[in-house]
Amino acid sequence: MVQNKDKSYFYGRRTFSRILALQFLYKTEFIPNSNSEIYMRDAKLILNEIKIDGFDDDISNYDSDDIDYANKILIGVNNEKNTIDSIIETFATSFPLKDVAIIDKNILRICILEIKYLELKSEIALDEAIEIAKIFGSESSPAFINGVVDSFIQGIMKNKEKI
Repeated sequence: MVQNKDKSYFYGRRTFSRILALQFLYKTEFIPNSNSEIYMRDAKLILNEIKIDGFDDDISNYDSDDIDYANKILIGVNNEKNTIDSIIETFATSFPLKDVAIIDKNILRICILEIKYLELKSEIALDEAIEIAKIFGSESSPAFINGVVDSFIQGIMKNKEKI
């Protein structure tokens, strides 16, 4: 459980996968020469370098579903990064992508990947992204992420109505 101001947030199993992926994506963007291609193939390797709140640096703390989902996120973001970044640029109209905080950008990448490619319900993906932003982002991160993802979801709904 993480205490965040006045609210407690209990991690779900997939939340740990998202956080694991987020921390690795942050690392690869912050330190570009961190040999990300090797890591993108196997989330297990990440655990040797990154700790998640409440977990020891030990693969035994994760079940195979956690690792599989983290891998799915990492591979998906890696494969669809250009498309996802284009979506972020389209719906984050106030900020060029280069000016979006690294944490916020990667939370958005994970959320958009889950909605567009992993077909997670948009409400669940958005709620998870906001909760993770409250923990890892700045004070303005949850509102920013909510605005961008909500605009993206509304855009999807408009396109479905046209069909």
